[in-house]
Amino acid sequence: MIFSQIPDIQRFERLAFRKKNVLGLLLTFSRRLFNARQAGLLYGTNHTGERFLPPRQWDRGVVHQITGQGLSGFGLKWVGPTLLRWFNISPIWLYKRDVQGRRVPTDGVIANVIRKHSEYYASGIKMLFTDHIPRKKMTDHPFREHMTVTAYDGQRFEVLQDMQVNMNIIHWFKPDNFISVYIPDYGAIVLNTVEPQLFEKTGDDPVSYPQELKNRLGQLISAIEIASIAHLGQAKGRRAARIIWRKERNLRKTFLEMNEKAKKMDALNKHLQSVGAVTEDQLNMAPVIEPNGVFAFMDMVSSSRMRNCLSPREFFLVLNLCHEITANTAAAYGCRVDNFIGDAVFLESIPLFDPPDRGVPSSLSERVMIMTLVLTTVLTQIRALTQGLHPMDPDKTVADLVNTHGISIAFRAGMSFGSALVGPLGSRDRQIVTGIGKPVNIASRLESSGQQNGIHIEKNLLEILENAIVGPGTPVLWQLAASDAGSPPQPNTPFLEFLTDRFRLAQPVIRKMPLISYKDFLSDDTYLICCDPADDDPNMEKNDVCAGI
Repeated sequence: MIFSQIPDIQRFERLAFRKKNVLGLLLTFSRRLFNARQAGLLYGTNHTGERFLPPRQWDRGVVHQITGQGLSGFGLKWVGPTLLRWFNISPIWLYKRDVQGRRVPTDGVIANVIRKHSEYYASGIKMLFTDHIPRKKMTDHPFREHMTVTAYDGQRFEVLQDMQVNMNIIHWFKPDNFISVYIPDYGAIVLNTVEPQLFEKTGDDPVSYPQELKNRLGQLISAIEIASIAHLGQAKGRRAARIIWRKERNLRKTFLEMNEKAKKMDALNKHLQSVGAVTEDQLNMAPVIEPNGVFAFMDMVSSSRMRNCLSPREFFLVLNLCHEITANTAAAYGCRVDNFIGDAVFLESIPLFDPPDRGVPSSLSERVMIMTLVLTTVLTQIRALTQGLHPMDPDKTVADLVNTHGISIAFRAGMSFGSALVGPLGSRDRQIVTGIGKPVNIASRLESSGQQNGIHIEKNLLEILENAIVGPGTPVLWQLAASDAGSPPQPNTPFLEFLTDRFRLAQPVIRKMPLISYKDFLSDDTYLICCDPADDDPNMEKNDVCAGI
């Protein structure tokens, strides 16, 4: 298809802030943009006939300027608004009174555009158009006709079925098609009989218009945005002050709303990332090798006995509370829940999933300390949950289940570190981004062969913990420790000492495990970080319940 040339929007922008009659410039630009037979401007007002009134006060649209092609267009430019008033076409009323005296909306696309200014402005700059106007009337009513009208908001087309149009206007201008667009704080622009090739369908869908139409509608939106701002420069005195204040008030309201939404989105994104959510880029990423990842598994102990004692609803209540505690703790410490696997959880700490606000990636030593804190915190909070001391269960439902059925709710954990592959995995319809490798397998085997309320580790990981120091050299851990305790710990505190004091753990915290033989895992050199409290009093205070959250 061969279309008319698109006018230069950059030149329009340069001229818009120089011309006194910027709306006339917009009218000419729009008519040339769509090669329209006629183009007109209507401003919104009320009985006063004043311009620059707040849109909520509008009850009519008055034709202000009109132009067209050839000699007829030249004539319309000079006498068009007068003729329209003579033939009772202008003003276009936005409302009318019914037999009971109530104000009801009038028919017509132009009236609809001006009347719904707030809706159309909130959608960007929304426009309505029809690609074909039948010459033969379908009803006997002289002033109204049902017609399919399409809306476009800069992103997508939407068919508005059976909108009633004003046939008095259509019979006067005899258009083949038309476009009507809202102009913020002014009114509307109307284009009659635009280049018909723009509306030729490219498929069977009723809104399968060519890309050329989208391009030109996008240019029209840009031109209206420019002209709308430039036109406000003609307002003077108190009227100008009111317009500026109205826009300032709306901008301030929008800023506060967007700022609040941004905070909520940021918190939501952090939480979603911690529970395994990934971005589209990560789902499309190529698999990579993470050389210093820290991986951990947690699993419920004696879950089969619990399933036999509790109803399905009770069991899932307990399990979901435990999973929620794990997800919240992981989010607070900047780790990630890779996956929930029944009553087990797979966690990881790797640079790929570090929070966006973490500057320099943590060292391996700091990641090991952080994951140890995550696991200890979760085990501590689950114990508090079973004692009726956790704020997530204010009704103490879990504690009542424990006492009623004589069950024990506890988890065990295993942790390892090393090089693993990380990337998207799954079927075409369902994919996750996960880690695969030797440290992941070892962490799983350590968890399965561990003990409740303990973190099962190998000797090489214990050596890291025994030499680990909490201080300014571990900035993420230092900040987390300060926020947990209310003040920074003593600098250069050995981590195991910090862990023992922070959670008031019973001695000895580290205990050597006997020979472990589990599936393909065999070792006589593993250790357990015991997370039992020094004083396991059921009436313990809540001061350590929500560490890290």
